[in-house]
Amino acid sequence: MTTEDDKLQLFESTVFKPEVERRKNDSLVVLLMQEVHTKIDEMDKRLTQHMTDETLVLAEEIAKLMNNAFPEGDPYGHRKKHEADIAAAVERAAFWKTMRTEIGKWGIISLMGWMVYTAWIAFLKGPK
Repeated sequence: MTTEDDKLQLFESTVFKPEVERRKNDSLVVLLMQEVHTKIDEMDKRLTQHMTDETLVLAEEIAKLMNNAFPEGDPYGHRKKHEADIAAAVERAAFWKTMRTEIGKWGIISLMGWMVYTAWIAFLKGPK
């Protein structure tokens, strides 16, 4: 088996010298292509492993953040609490809207009643 230096020397002597017929050294081309494919395969495996490891690390970090971000590490309960708060706020708004409507309605009825009463008293006293 040839060493890396031998491969490099053979490559340089073949590629960088125009007087040498490159097609005679097809075995060198095949050898270089095999080396390139081997290196690419190694890099692909390492990259795939790195991506898998990073994904796992990120998933663990997200899980830690989720546990720390929510009371007792319960995002579902946290969401339910917010939904209950929103429902209570909607009910409170509806109550106050009804309250204002009723106060306005009874205020107008009272005013009209007072006006009728005042007119009745004036009618009973007769002309001056």
